[in-house]
Amino acid sequence: MSQAQVEDHGDHHVHFDTTTLKDDFESDSCVTYQRSGDTIVVNLGFLQINHRYMIDLKLPVTLFDTNSTTSGGQFMPAVTTVPNLNCRIAEFSSCKHDVSNFYEMKIEFFAYKEKLLREVLHIVNTKDSQEVLKLMITARVLGKGKGTPMLRTGIHCVGVENDDDESEASDFSGFGKDT
Repeated sequence: MSQAQVEDHGDHHVHFDTTTLKDDFESDSCVTYQRSGDTIVVNLGFLQINHRYMIDLKLPVTLFDTNSTTSGGQFMPAVTTVPNLNCRIAEFSSCKHDVSNFYEMKIEFFAYKEKLLREVLHIVNTKDSQEVLKLMITARVLGKGKGTPMLRTGIHCVGVENDDDESEASDFSGFGKDT
């Protein structure tokens, strides 16, 4: 646009088409999940490093649909010999409601490193132990001083771990006593 066209136009404000504006923050504030093959990916959004979280999930039974679940199979957390120290299923149950059926679970999650963090949990069919689904928990973890994320619905911070690098490595020698 030339200077003459700008002067002739007379309106120097930016206008946005209201149909393209997204004022529904619900989709950004909810934990998202998606099934791909034998993996269910749960995206937690942004979290903060060295923070412990309790995540309340309600995953629809339709995510778990396979041949055996339609024949009455149920799922439960798989017990492994080596536990995951950064991510574990604290509670797990299947619920039936008038509207829908879902698996309800509480997951303890520790954001121990920056950037993209992926932790895998396994869920096994009670009727067929060969049928194992991977529950991949993903999050973008912000480092120290990089901001405080807005937690999505169902995610609660339950604690902050001390950073070993920050312990007592201060240059401050303390206050001297007046004698």
